[in-house]
Amino acid sequence: MCKIAILEQFNLFGSGIKSILEDANQLDVVIQADSIDKLIAGKGMEKPDVVIFDIIHDDNSGMKVLKQISRSFSGVPVLLIVSNNYADCFEEYIRLGVKGFVFQNSSGKELVKAIKKLKEGEEYFASKVWDIFRSTIRARKASRINKQSNKLTEREVTVLKLFTKGMSYKEIGVNLNISPRTVETHKRNILAKLKIRTTADMIKYAYRNNILA
Repeated sequence: MCKIAILEQFNLFGSGIKSILEDANQLDVVIQADSIDKLIAGKGMEKPDVVIFDIIHDDNSGMKVLKQISRSFSGVPVLLIVSNNYADCFEEYIRLGVKGFVFQNSSGKELVKAIKKLKEGEEYFASKVWDIFRSTIRARKASRINKQSNKLTEREVTVLKLFTKGMSYKEIGVNLNISPRTVETHKRNILAKLKIRTTADMIKYAYRNNILA
């Protein structure tokens, strides 16, 4: 029998989750609480195998409660019921030891599946979690790239684009009506700002980030 603890701020939802789980085989809700204090108090009666937490984001209080759960239920896997509005928090949740995620609009069948996975010592991440997680990482990477590129002046961006065409210092100088020495200075500044070392690195950066002539 898998023993479950539920932390749900709203009693109506908590009762709904409890009803779904008790209809499933081998799942027993031993604690149903609407506050972290009640959840911890319930632990004294019976230690759960899995803690379910419908996390609420209110002035970061949800994250604070999650930290308390991690401390008070050490070694007990935590399954979060989450909203995709807070995808940027997923990494922090995982760092705090969360072993599984389901969304608020998930089916009862998926919730039961996730609990059983955690009970067996595995993790459970709904496929949509991975989609959002990957999207968040891509957005963060794009933001970082934009910040780096924004460090370049308009002239430096132009010089970078001309290097991607395989032009020499002299050819770039003629194209921009500047001396080869000035082109070299621009290149040195580009390398320093992008924290790279060679012309090849510079061209790779331009291609990866679509900075092309």
